[in-house]
Amino acid sequence: MSHLIHRAIAVVLLLAAMSAPAWAQDGADVGAKIRETQALVANEFRQILREEMMLSDEESKAFWPLYERYSAEKRVINEPYLAALIEYVDRYYNGDLNDEHAVRLMNTYFDVEQARLNKRHDYVKKFGKVMSDVKVMRFFQLENKVQAEVNAALAKIIPLADPR
Repeated sequence: MSHLIHRAIAVVLLLAAMSAPAWAQDGADVGAKIRETQALVANEFRQILREEMMLSDEESKAFWPLYERYSAEKRVINEPYLAALIEYVDRYYNGDLNDEHAVRLMNTYFDVEQARLNKRHDYVKKFGKVMSDVKVMRFFQLENKVQAEVNAALAKIIPLADPR
């Protein structure tokens, strides 16, 4: 399993390394780079699931449509986070991040985190109807591992707020 996760993260880190210097340049399309990376990670995660979930044919027929709904719902939930991340990076490099922006961006982050948690909790039950609870756990473990790696990669390239 670890080689698959590392492959997915390698894609993220490569894009992050290529994108980070560009973020500091005028005219860099931060949003496009973030969305491109998000799409690549989503595709890699699907491959990880295909190889790691150990689904029977019957489970697979029920799992994939449910996963696609889950994934689509998560994309909607994540949209404000991505918009806030893009805004933050733009404001950071333009030097116009103030306290009002910081409060709004933090509130968006926490609202999205809560919505993600609620969605995951809802889908534990739904996934449990199409596969064993151990496989549901495995799914969320895989999701957690990949998300932790993505978060670590983002932490390396997203600058800390400058309080000056």
